[in-house]
Amino acid sequence: MNNFTEVYKKARTVLRNQKFAIDWQDFLQEKCQIRDFLGRHGFSESYERTPEHIRDKIKAAVKAGVTTSGDVIYEAATNKSPSKQLERERAASLKMVKHVYHAQKSGGQDVWVYSPPASDSTWVFDEIAGDITTIKARLAREDDIFSISEKEWMCSALMLSKKISEDTKYKLAGKSVDAATKDMVRKWFLDEDSTDATLNKAITKLHAGFKKIAICCNSNTLVFTDYPDWRKKRDEYYGAAFRGGEGGGFPVIYLEGAFTRLTGNSGKQWLCAETIIHEMSHHEVSTVDHRYDNQGLKPNKAAFPYTKAIVNADSWGYFALDLAGYLSKADSDNTWK
Repeated sequence: MNNFTEVYKKARTVLRNQKFAIDWQDFLQEKCQIRDFLGRHGFSESYERTPEHIRDKIKAAVKAGVTTSGDVIYEAATNKSPSKQLERERAASLKMVKHVYHAQKSGGQDVWVYSPPASDSTWVFDEIAGDITTIKARLAREDDIFSISEKEWMCSALMLSKKISEDTKYKLAGKSVDAATKDMVRKWFLDEDSTDATLNKAITKLHAGFKKIAICCNSNTLVFTDYPDWRKKRDEYYGAAFRGGEGGGFPVIYLEGAFTRLTGNSGKQWLCAETIIHEMSHHEVSTVDHRYDNQGLKPNKAAFPYTKAIVNADSWGYFALDLAGYLSKADSDNTWK
């Protein structure tokens, strides 16, 4: 598997169509409403407690004497079918939902965090493989990649991203964009050869893009997770997203170690908000990574012309921060060079 949406679609198919052990089958359908929780276009806020119900049932079984959570999940996935492949699919699907968290922050928005075990080396359907002993051991892993405080930090950074995106969208709207906003567009996107026509074209493109980014920031099906292929070097990255989205009908943003290590650092929350806007620009507007902040984002016709700056994700992120007043002069000077 190559992305979270593929995992989601596989789990949805399995949980909607395969049969679990009798007591679990009834529990999943009646208590958890599992078919409705995994909607066609993302997790349903109407059944936000579904993963919690599953975690509670697993904990209760372990407390009652079952050896580990891996044993509980494996037994739940067992039915009269002789197919071990289908059994592993059911176990992996249940394990996947167990690691989904409803991380609502405020304002009625639903944010979902998929926090798989840090000791996993790949996607859950690929991870749950091997002999029974290996499978049970992997199903029993409890070392979530994200802590509670990190999940809360994601939501706080998202709220700031939403505020900045809405402000940016508003300032770019209409036929009479003010001079200060135009100057900011010139600063981050226009090179020496750019004309007034280029400026107007840039404003139109940015406004259309930030309308999409603002919608993404407000989505009730947004998923934050991490990218397992980067697990061994995740501290080197802030985040990622697939250009143009993953085709699942809901946004997915991958947040990595360089992002989460800033948890609780209010002085750097702006950088986390920039990361989210940067990644959402990939997802919603298909921006690319021609340059990053440490390489300098000042447009110039020789090395970083308008045609590259206007599709550069970090340029979108820093422009929005600057326009909304969240970029200090020192940070601007360090980046606009």
